[in-house]
Amino acid sequence: MGLTIAIDFDDTFGADPQAWRKVVGVLHEMGHQCVLVTNRPDEMGNDVRAEVGDLMPILFAGVWSKRSTAHNAGYNVDIWIDDSPQNIDSDGLTYIGQDRPAEEL
Repeated sequence: MGLTIAIDFDDTFGADPQAWRKVVGVLHEMGHQCVLVTNRPDEMGNDVRAEVGDLMPILFAGVWSKRSTAHNAGYNVDIWIDDSPQNIDSDGLTYIGQDRPAEEL
């Protein structure tokens, strides 16, 4: 069985979605599983869902740590790809930023 790879959204996947789609496609071809794990709460995820689509599952950690969110969803992550890896185990984070309203997607 392949690796489980967790990819962050803000300033990671979202920095170059076209490139990351290709990377995830290659990883899938090689037998690996990718999951997007973001600190955003679900209600701030319209643009995440629009960018990622059905490429991979999306987990919204919100106030929980990314690691615990992934674990609770049944993912044992082997590799984390994140621009702020110190936040993988931090609880209580919320995303402060912009999200596009659903009607703009």
